[in-house]
Amino acid sequence: MAKVSKNALRLAGFLLAHATWIISDLGPDEAYVPQALCLKDGELELTVFEADTQTEAVSKGKDFIETQSANYEGCAFARDGLVRTDDGAIDVLSIEMSDATGTTVLTLLQPYTKQDDLRLLGPETLLSSAGTVLEDPAASALRPAIHKGARSHPRALESWNLLDSLRLPSPGLF
Repeated sequence: MAKVSKNALRLAGFLLAHATWIISDLGPDEAYVPQALCLKDGELELTVFEADTQTEAVSKGKDFIETQSANYEGCAFARDGLVRTDDGAIDVLSIEMSDATGTTVLTLLQPYTKQDDLRLLGPETLLSSAGTVLEDPAASALRPAIHKGARSHPRALESWNLLDSLRLPSPGLF
């Protein structure tokens, strides 16, 4: 696995808190609009990828990460999706982390449910750039930096702390 910078992990955490904050306020027919959060010269830059369809929005975001993330010290790209399991589909927030070379070095998957209120399901699953699941202790060693990033979002802090404290058991994605 490529080395993941603390900046990339914190960006992903900040964007995780931001995205869950947004998702918690969405109505049943509304979709999360994909976003990228990048760091340049110590400043955060948020880019929102609006389009007529979710597929187009995700495509715009992926294109941005592939062509523009090398212009930043690090980027995180968040989108909403589904993971299919033997027991059905599970909603997940997917956040890809890119380093200064523009290469995706790690992907975070946060399963959730929103039947009534938004609830996170288990800890974040981390995938290497090759798509393999990072097992403990490697995954557990990275989560504190992600959570530090999440807690650094001033407007989403209260929402994040509540969601993080009320996690439900993991659905077992893989």
